[in-house]
Amino acid sequence: MSKGLKQIFKQSLIYTTVIVVLGAILIALFWPSVSRMNALLGLFWGALIALCGFSLICHMVSNLSQSIQEGKKKGRSGYFLRYAFYAVSLALGAWLRFSLITMLLGVVAQKASLVLYTLINERIKDE
Repeated sequence: MSKGLKQIFKQSLIYTTVIVVLGAILIALFWPSVSRMNALLGLFWGALIALCGFSLICHMVSNLSQSIQEGKKKGRSGYFLRYAFYAVSLALGAWLRFSLITMLLGVVAQKASLVLYTLINERIKDE
C-alpha cells in the first residue's frame, strides 16, 4: 500500500474509533439494558467490517496495473469479493444476535470518517 493510502487508512481508523466510542457512550446511556451488549457488539462489529472493506479497497487500488482492461477485471472481482465479505460478515453478526441497526451504524461510522477526513484536509489546503 502506498504512503498516501496508508495515511488515509490511519486517519480513517482514528476518526472511526472516535465516532464509535461516542456511539458506544450513547448506547450505554440510552439503549435498553436487555439488549445493550448486543447493540455495543454490533456497533464494533460493523465498524470492523467497514474498516476491513476499506483496507481491501486500498490494497486493490495499490495493486492496479497500467492496463485498463486488467484494471477493470481486478476492479470487478474486487468489488464482488468485497460485497460478498460484507454479506457474510453481516450475516454472521446477525447469527451472533448483534443488533442489525448498530452493525449498520458501525459501517456508517467508518464511511463518515472518510467524509470527515476529506473535510479536514480541504480546510487545511485552503489555509
